[in-house]
Amino acid sequence: MALDATTASLAREIAEARNALIAEARTAPAKWWPAWELKTHARNGWSDGAMNLALNRLIEDGTFVVTGDSVRLSA
Repeated sequence: MALDATTASLAREIAEARNALIAEARTAPAKWWPAWELKTHARNGWSDGAMNLALNRLIEDGTFVVTGDSVRLSA
């Protein structure tokens, strides 16, 4: 099944937000970032929804670890 243009656009936005979150976290890889702060620093016009989905996926796939409201890159 082909993706419609809106779905494809959202998938691209989530992928770009994911890359931005990783890049920002790599600036201080041992830092525990409050999730809101990491998303704020990484945001480049992407929607809150895309940023949240990207961060959730990074947590689910083990790229980020979580403690309380903070995240950091996995060791």
